[in-house]
Amino acid sequence: MYLRRNQEDVLTELPEKIEVEDWVRFTSADDAAYAATVRSRNLMQMRQAAFHATEPAKLDRLAEIVDEAREDGHKVVVFSNFLKVLDTIRKRLGDAAMGPLTGSVAPPARQELVDAFTRHEGHAVLLSQIEAGGVGLNIQAASVVIIAEPQWKPSIEEQAIARAYRMGQIRKVQVHRLLAKSSVDERLREIQERKSLLFAEFARKSDAKEADSRAVDTSEHRPAVLDDEAVPLERRIVLAEQHRLGII
Repeated sequence: MYLRRNQEDVLTELPEKIEVEDWVRFTSADDAAYAATVRSRNLMQMRQAAFHATEPAKLDRLAEIVDEAREDGHKVVVFSNFLKVLDTIRKRLGDAAMGPLTGSVAPPARQELVDAFTRHEGHAVLLSQIEAGGVGLNIQAASVVIIAEPQWKPSIEEQAIARAYRMGQIRKVQVHRLLAKSSVDERLREIQERKSLLFAEFARKSDAKEADSRAVDTSEHRPAVLDDEAVPLERRIVLAEQHRLGII
């Protein structure tokens, strides 16, 4: 037999958790790399495109967060769904990065990697695929959690955060979600929040619109396919971004 407590039952015993949405704006190189993936209609590449350019804005922000953690002597765990993203991050961080912990790593080896991260004196960074490291491991040594891109389901992100924010954690936990403006990240956040795709594009303030609701015929601007549930959601996301960027 064993007893299990839900996190909400022990919140008073856990330290503070601070969650931040780190929105960055694409550089011109980022814009070009992202537009190329939208033209290719490859949603997986669109989700990774924020790390494709030579000096991507997302990677710069991630490095800033890691530098701040180093100065404070904190350990960091970075989650991404994509191996190429983790490899890009590892190259930027150099010797400070451990891992990556991936789905191809056997469970005993995963635990050995987490143990080595825990024993490491001072600052260190553990890189992990979000589903490989987001379940079944205790990573309380990390007090800074970085999620490199939004996931389909908020529960996947919450499970990953719970690897660090759990019983045994004695430090305040900082959670950083890296998000890029004017990208598929916005569409995924809309899905997470159960909003309509491209909602903000058709809700911008306008004096004419405010004067008379008939001044704007949204049916001319919003493709009907975006609301067609018979079309797979992945396809609608790609179409939304193509429409926003004027790519046919």
